[in-house]
Amino acid sequence: MSGMRLLDRHVTLFSGSLRTLLRRESDRRRCADSPYAWLFQPYMGEELVALACTATPTQSSPVISVAAVVLSHQQVHTSRAFVITLGSAKQPESATLRRHHLLCEAGEILPPNSDNLSALVEFIGNRPIVGWQLEKRIGALNALLSKRLNFALPNAQVDVAKLHQRQLRRLHPEVEAPSSFAQALACWQVPITGMQSVLGEATASALLYMRLQRIMAQAA
Repeated sequence: MSGMRLLDRHVTLFSGSLRTLLRRESDRRRCADSPYAWLFQPYMGEELVALACTATPTQSSPVISVAAVVLSHQQVHTSRAFVITLGSAKQPESATLRRHHLLCEAGEILPPNSDNLSALVEFIGNRPIVGWQLEKRIGALNALLSKRLNFALPNAQVDVAKLHQRQLRRLHPEVEAPSSFAQALACWQVPITGMQSVLGEATASALLYMRLQRIMAQAA
């Protein structure tokens, strides 16, 4: 069974508060005649994009590291990854900034201009995105996109944290679902090598998603 058909069966996992749905519709109308209109069209393929995002507040504006990794047919294509760190190049060096670079391993800071943001959203395209606690993690990125490009990510989203909690409750109702990403990976025996980097986190999210999809398919 394909990944997209499994997604169809579990459509309630798509994050979508009423506020989010209204915002997406407003963004879609605003971008109807723009080069970004295609991003709001339904995706008909078999690929997804695992997304990880880490934002660090600074004195001027947040520094945001993002990694996007393509996955399809039970395979994570790490060779097809997009990794970028966005922020003011004039950020004063600080312990906070050094820690961000150390943890994210996402390279030099690039300006959050329309060219760099366009490259990111065009890489993601209109494919569904998956990730751990997505709505919370991509809040700073969506705020930046709304400010610079006039829209937030319109993609269908699957929160792997909710998928993990649902499957654990179904299989082991007596067990309380671990709340941390590392605990969830250990729970389903997903390798966590390199997870401290933003690319490692995106890859681990993809692997966890695929592991849970296999368990769902076996139980069907």
